[in-house]
Amino acid sequence: MAFDITGGLRWHGRAFMRRKTLWQPTRLAIADWLAQTSPASKHLLLIGGSAGWMMSSDWLQRFQRIDLYDLDPLAGLLFRLNHGRALRLAGTKLYFHRRDAIQDLEILLSQHPSASIFFDNVLGQLRFRIEDDEQAEQSLEKFYRRLHKRDWGSIHDLYSGPVNQEVMSAQQSMLFQGLQTGQGLSLEGLQGAAAQSTLLRAVSASGNWMDHFTSVVFPTELPLHFISWQFSSNYCHWLQAGWVSTSALKK
Repeated sequence: MAFDITGGLRWHGRAFMRRKTLWQPTRLAIADWLAQTSPASKHLLLIGGSAGWMMSSDWLQRFQRIDLYDLDPLAGLLFRLNHGRALRLAGTKLYFHRRDAIQDLEILLSQHPSASIFFDNVLGQLRFRIEDDEQAEQSLEKFYRRLHKRDWGSIHDLYSGPVNQEVMSAQQSMLFQGLQTGQGLSLEGLQGAAAQSTLLRAVSASGNWMDHFTSVVFPTELPLHFISWQFSSNYCHWLQAGWVSTSALKK
């Protein structure tokens, strides 16, 4: 994984400068969504967590143990700077592993059969790791099958692209609820391309937007949250968030 995407000094410096300004509305929206989730285990495998710039300390405190996996050598130290005090107060043990957890996912699932799993803004980057778009989409389409009968969640890029700076406001994060059906994204009674257009209009999208191929990551009919993230003054991401609980799988 290229560190200029979600790691390295440039990434962390930018995140530090924007976390309480431009990115703050999205951070709060993510915290609200995480508060609604119900992980089944007190042990969390946190995959791609980086320094946890967009994560909620309150949510992390739910766990007794967190194993953080990231390729960025700075992730462990900076994650502790961002969340270490809160985790110590809660008695949460944090372990950092510099490892490609996506590549080694089956090994980790076997080693930790009872842990809940959370993919923190990493699955949307898979298209950059797999340079063939068709292959990347096929890999993501089969992803949830790799987590069969496991308790897991993810937040990741769905779409990203330029926005009209004069129209787009950074004062709040846009929020939608929907799901994926056999016919594609369903949002406010709209399906497929019409639902996608609703998201793009909401953030005053302009120019060409990137599809991160993650619309197929979750099982169909799972309730999903869509959270806008104004990455810079003229560039925005739509994040897709969902949690696949073991209780829902048993129904």
